[in-house]
Amino acid sequence: MCESNVFIERAGAVTRELVMEDVVRVAVEGERIRLTGILGETREVTGRIAEIDLIKHTITLEQGE
Repeated sequence: MCESNVFIERAGAVTRELVMEDVVRVAVEGERIRLTGILGETREVTGRIAEIDLIKHTITLEQGE
């Protein structure tokens, strides 16, 4: 399967925070990012994509102040 875990790095934070697991779709609309999980659940966050690692199945978002 091709699900990914999405993390967010907040400005000034030392660690990243898990936003959602088993994400199968990412839709970007400006600074709004809509995440859809394997069971159809959705979550919307504000930020930008910093990194997508297809080997580790992770997506890292950045969120400014």
